[in-house]
Amino acid sequence: MSREAWEFVDEYTSVVTQFDLVCDKAIYGTVSSSLLFLGSLMGAATTSTLSDKFGRRTIMFTVGFLISLFSLLSAFPNSYWLFTLFRFIVGFNLGGTNCIYILISEFVGVRHRAMMGTSLWYSWTISLMALAGIAYLIPDWRLLCIITGAPAIPLVLGFLISPESLRWLIVKGKTKKAVDLCMSISRVNRKKVSMEEIQLEEIREERMGDVRDLFGSRKMAVKTLITWYCWFANSMVYYGVYMITPYIGGSVHFNFFLASVIELPAIPAGIWIYNKFGRKKGVIIPMILTAMGAALSVLLTTDEESNKGLFVGKIIMSLIWAKFWIMISYDGLFVYTAELFPTAIRNIAMGTSEAAAGIGSFSSPYIIYTERIHPILPYGIMGLNALVAALLSMFLDETRYQPTLETVERSEKNSEKDVDSS
Repeated sequence: MSREAWEFVDEYTSVVTQFDLVCDKAIYGTVSSSLLFLGSLMGAATTSTLSDKFGRRTIMFTVGFLISLFSLLSAFPNSYWLFTLFRFIVGFNLGGTNCIYILISEFVGVRHRAMMGTSLWYSWTISLMALAGIAYLIPDWRLLCIITGAPAIPLVLGFLISPESLRWLIVKGKTKKAVDLCMSISRVNRKKVSMEEIQLEEIREERMGDVRDLFGSRKMAVKTLITWYCWFANSMVYYGVYMITPYIGGSVHFNFFLASVIELPAIPAGIWIYNKFGRKKGVIIPMILTAMGAALSVLLTTDEESNKGLFVGKIIMSLIWAKFWIMISYDGLFVYTAELFPTAIRNIAMGTSEAAAGIGSFSSPYIIYTERIHPILPYGIMGLNALVAALLSMFLDETRYQPTLETVERSEKNSEKDVDSS
């Protein structure tokens, strides 16, 4: 059919309607989404190294500014490939946002790390809920890009009042700056602390780690590979649940909102689970329960659209049950990974883990695309990966309430002590 012979009937516009991504061009809609995640994959590995070299704060605000800027610029291209380039750049910088979590986790003690690190995601969840409402009220995709991108640009001014990571300063040998920061924190908290009470262990400025250090020993290599796979599986399922919302049936905006709002109770539930049962169980058990939800979603899949009972059951198991537990597992991975690796390689570990997550999120649009082959494939693939990741995680150590190590050498010594004692 010629382009003049048909028209879109949806009341809202999108990249699909803008560039006619239908029929033989339908795969391009999936490509534009996957390129965002491909950028995140590449950016996570790159910016983590830069963060170790230049500091968490510098990289955090740099990528934040570029995300906002290119999100805004995404509203203007009249070429599909220029649009995808801008989205790729947004994704590349999104890969560097793990600096936010690293910066927070390196400021707090062991008892508060789970609460502070996980509470960060309240802002993420609230923004997703707001996005569903904003997208519903603003049917034009270009205006939506402007409204969601422009207001974030001034936030770069936060660089002027945000401190650098205390642990990063120590590891880089900047002891005086670390002491001054401790004194500044005590004044803000209205605590009287003398110089004698501030005990910062003198650590020579050490070469910050790189990918080679993640495979410095057999134990470290196993830890790294399992951690990467967990991130891969969690990201695949997390973003897969969002991307399958148009295929579930009913309102796309309501489905997206439902998949977002369920994260609110998941965050405090996760904090309680991590502190009560430990980081390890807090990751493994939710992944198993996610796999169960995916399996039940497969069983409830039917071509009979008139069966409202099966339809509601599938929504509950996929958008509520599976999303609730994968959110807990995914949040737990941030806490768990930060505690598994020492400061000298923590950011490279988080960065490469984010890259592994990027592979999972990159694959999620294509996994959802398999729904065109058979309706049970998306949740079958996601559920199987979640189950395998849960089983492999049993080989990792528990880190609850354990002090974080600073150098690779000390991490290896602790590993040797664990082996000797066992």
